[in-house]
Amino acid sequence: MASLNVYAALAILAIAVSGAVIVDSVKTHSCGNMTLRCIDEVYTSIFRNGTVSDECCHKLVKIGRPCHEALVRRDLEDPFFKNHTNIKQEILSKAKQIWNKCTSFVDAVSVSPNASP
Repeated sequence: MASLNVYAALAILAIAVSGAVIVDSVKTHSCGNMTLRCIDEVYTSIFRNGTVSDECCHKLVKIGRPCHEALVRRDLEDPFFKNHTNIKQEILSKAKQIWNKCTSFVDAVSVSPNASP
């Protein structure tokens, strides 16, 4: 697990440096409107141990699962991950967990009579 944190830190550094590329990728995939803050929250949650706010969960669900998965897979195409299959699987699993958490939250809010998105 410690090695994952080292690799995750390097991945976050690479992602942070290329923040404009991530935003362009969201636009390229016609994935709707994700703010840079929400993109950062989602990626930090996937590649490190962060949390996704309620607001960003709503935005993530709004762009849809195909966009979420495409953006994660796009980042995993980075040469850094080529020889790290085990890390790729952990990241894909974490991305799925984030997606499931956000959809559960959004579903719960949408059926709650007192909730406001």
